[in-house]
Amino acid sequence: MELKRELEKAATRFQRTMGISVDQYAILHHILENPGKLTSATVADSRGISRAAVSRGISQLIRRGYVVQSYQSSDRRVRPLSLTPSGEQLEITCLDALREAAKTMSGVQLDSNGSALTVG
Repeated sequence: MELKRELEKAATRFQRTMGISVDQYAILHHILENPGKLTSATVADSRGISRAAVSRGISQLIRRGYVVQSYQSSDRRVRPLSLTPSGEQLEITCLDALREAAKTMSGVQLDSNGSALTVG
C-alpha cells in the first residue's frame, strides 16, 4: 500500500510539474516512436487503454498544441498522429523528469517494517 501511495504522489507531482498526466505522456511517447503511423484507435489498442480515454487524451494534447492529426487522401477516416515541435520538446522534458524520478526512487531506503519512506 505504501508503494501505491508513493506512486500516486509521484504521478500527481508529475502532472503538476509537466502540465500533462502520465497517461498523456505515454501517448506522446508512443506517437514520438511512431510518427505519422498511429491513429487514436491503434494507440488505444497498443497501450491497453480504452479508446474513449485515448481520444480524450489526444484531444487535450491537440488543443494544447502538442499533437496534430493529418488526413490520408485515400481514407478520410484515418487520421495519423504526429507531434508538433513543442510536443517533441515536452516529451523530452518529461522523459528527463521520469529518468530523474526513477533514479531517486531506486535509492530509497526501506525502514525496518519494509515500507518505503516518503520520497521528494
